[in-house]
Amino acid sequence: MQQLAVHTIGGVVTAAQSVMVIVPDDYQLHASVWILNKDIGFIRQGQPAVIKIEAFPYTRYGYITGKVEHISYDAIENEKLGLIYAATIKLDKDTLMIDGQPVRLSAGMNLTAEIKTGKRSVLDYLLSPLQTKLDESLKQR
Repeated sequence: MQQLAVHTIGGVVTAAQSVMVIVPDDYQLHASVWILNKDIGFIRQGQPAVIKIEAFPYTRYGYITGKVEHISYDAIENEKLGLIYAATIKLDKDTLMIDGQPVRLSAGMNLTAEIKTGKRSVLDYLLSPLQTKLDESLKQR
């Protein structure tokens, strides 16, 4: 049992209120993520992703890999982020090595997902601003 809405004997819940959330012991973890509207054109099912768990700094404990499994067909309005798409990433494993011991991740942990959309060389990355300026300088009005 993950979350319980009422903790007292004889407690009352309102109509349509969730009473509890149950997560089975043998569940397959997936990461639920939001994709910004400006990025959705570059994201496809099957793309590799790197998952960094907030509770375990990745610089010390590493990260988990996965693949984009599902992307919503329509955007959702978010007050802070604008239009966003819901996506699901299937994790390749559900444990991290913490001080030499495998620790299983729990449902509800905060994370950051980096979905790999392509490759660029370091030189291409460094020269990109120069290329943009060069392209703009050759245009006439």
